[in-house]
Amino acid sequence: MQILMILVFLGAFIGLIVNTGRKLFLWFRPLLSGTSPLAFGVIYGIIMTSVIVLFVLSRLPDSRIPREVFLADHYALGVAVYLVMFVNFTDLVIFVLRLSRMFTSPLPKGAALAAGTAALVLSVVLSVYGGIHASGIQTKNYEVVLKEDGKADSMKIALISDIHLGYVVGETHLEKIVAAVNAAEPDLVCIAGDIFDGDITALENPSGLQKLFREINAPYGVYACLGNHDAGAGYEGMLEFLEKAQVRLLQDEEVVIDGRLILAGRKDSGPIGNQGADRTEIDDTAKKENLPRIVLDHKPENIGEYDRRTDLILCGHTHRGQFFPANLINEATMDVNYGYYRKDAKSPQAVVTSGAGTWGPPFRIGTDSEVAVIQVTL
Repeated sequence: MQILMILVFLGAFIGLIVNTGRKLFLWFRPLLSGTSPLAFGVIYGIIMTSVIVLFVLSRLPDSRIPREVFLADHYALGVAVYLVMFVNFTDLVIFVLRLSRMFTSPLPKGAALAAGTAALVLSVVLSVYGGIHASGIQTKNYEVVLKEDGKADSMKIALISDIHLGYVVGETHLEKIVAAVNAAEPDLVCIAGDIFDGDITALENPSGLQKLFREINAPYGVYACLGNHDAGAGYEGMLEFLEKAQVRLLQDEEVVIDGRLILAGRKDSGPIGNQGADRTEIDDTAKKENLPRIVLDHKPENIGEYDRRTDLILCGHTHRGQFFPANLINEATMDVNYGYYRKDAKSPQAVVTSGAGTWGPPFRIGTDSEVAVIQVTL
């Protein structure tokens, strides 16, 4: 059944791409005098195939294709996604209008040109906006109370996730993330996974990136858990990178921070490739010290695994959908997609961040690249 669903999805995807090319040729035919449908189809097919193939190749370790080519391809992929979406949506609207007899058949040349131009302009404008918006870092503030009494203590935690260092995200963006973290003046910094984009060899300047991590100012240090992309053939290299960056990785283990709270970190529940030993339960003997317990777990879908022994769960992974319309789909289909969450009074509290980087097309539309700053009452 799963294979059948994949084949159906693949067939629909290819059909939408083909229909996009067909409609673009028909709508812009008055401007393409002398161009045969075959020639246009071949050129369109080569462009779309190249964008998809280059993106797939960018996932392979030790690729010799220049990073600049992969970077341009990631932007082109975003434009292509929007072009396919808007062309087919416009085609659907025209079809409905024809059924209601508001349009004649065939479509008037002026209306056809307008439809094609609108789809192209929307694709380009949204892509440009999305790329610019993704490059900025916003700060999202939360207040979470874990203990309510007159002796309550507090700690400020900066939560970041989903940086996805590699093919697109590099020193320039990480520098902005570090600046936003330091501006918040946190006591503790937590990274909820997907530090890397699945390939340690894609880092352009590892030593420069490590230096930026070491510039994070937090009295109690920087701790991280693993995400699903922090895996693969370069897993051991990732561990070495984090050690040199002075980021303490917690792999199904916990530590006591300043005698004030317990911080635990989990391996990812579904890594893409090798991630060392399998995910195991944490030996929570430190809980005997009667301290608040905070857990770093990359995927919010795991929140249901925790009980009252855990007070707060910090997650990422969802990107909040990253860009329209995926953000709306995530909101409608996921129980825990973004922000503060608590199922009931007996359940742990949770904060899910939209992440500080991007995956795939480097766009943010309807979401932010962010640092979550959490004032925790202990």
